[in-house]
Amino acid sequence: MTSINRNYRGWSKLEDQKLVEALVNMVNTGRYKSDNGFKPGFLQHLEACLKESLPESGIFAKPHIESRIKTMRKDWQAVYDFLNTSGFGYDKEHNCVTTNAPGVWDAYLENHKHAGKWKGKSLLHYEELCIIFGKDRAQGNRAKSVVEMEQEVNMEEQENQRDDDFGEHSHNENTNASSQFEETSSGRSKKRKCTSQVNTLFQGFNDAVVQFGDRLKETSAELSEDIKFELDIKKKTLMIPSELSKMTSLNHLERFTAIDIIKDDQNRVMTFWTLGEEEREAWVRFMLSKFG
Repeated sequence: MTSINRNYRGWSKLEDQKLVEALVNMVNTGRYKSDNGFKPGFLQHLEACLKESLPESGIFAKPHIESRIKTMRKDWQAVYDFLNTSGFGYDKEHNCVTTNAPGVWDAYLENHKHAGKWKGKSLLHYEELCIIFGKDRAQGNRAKSVVEMEQEVNMEEQENQRDDDFGEHSHNENTNASSQFEETSSGRSKKRKCTSQVNTLFQGFNDAVVQFGDRLKETSAELSEDIKFELDIKKKTLMIPSELSKMTSLNHLERFTAIDIIKDDQNRVMTFWTLGEEEREAWVRFMLSKFG
């Protein structure tokens, strides 16, 4: 008889969304988040948040929220490691890992056998999960780069070439003394010429691979900066409602209208946070009179 995991619970997209929102707000306030993870009591805090946003869901801290966060962290770590490997990018429209570089997927999967499921698969809320788990994951790439893989292939081919040369030399030793001297001299001359040509070919190939790897690293760095900027904008946008709630002169309708006006434009979000606290309220009034 098949056993049933009593802790298992399917999560809807809405439930995932509300859990992620609660986690982001928890991280922004800093009450239950530390550099090494979450502080004691965070599960009970999240349970209370979900009871407020999803009163009929029946979601509890343990085992439901605890199990879901473990799954979210595992999935986020997999995608995070992809994006910290040269050659991979992130499709924000489809929320998935992408690459146009030949051989990058195959090289990565050789060292990460279980990562194949992420080829074309989306991970919703990746940017928010970076805010939640970002400090919990060390930077760096644990997979072999494309350049390293190519260099290993080149070294193996050079070893095979030396083995073939040794075998040919051993075969020549079985001939008579006079013929051996002539054939050995001729063979060495040919081998020196062949080795020189092979080394030149390998050197040219290695240079091309290194240049290709450098271009991939530059592209990856540019994409990483874009993602960091998007995450910063996302975080600042999520913090706007709590900041507007401090402006007691605004009524509820004015605050809701101001949130819609500001969050629809990245420049407005940046302007809001670059102003001093005393200037923000006047600027919000100006936005309301202009667009409200």
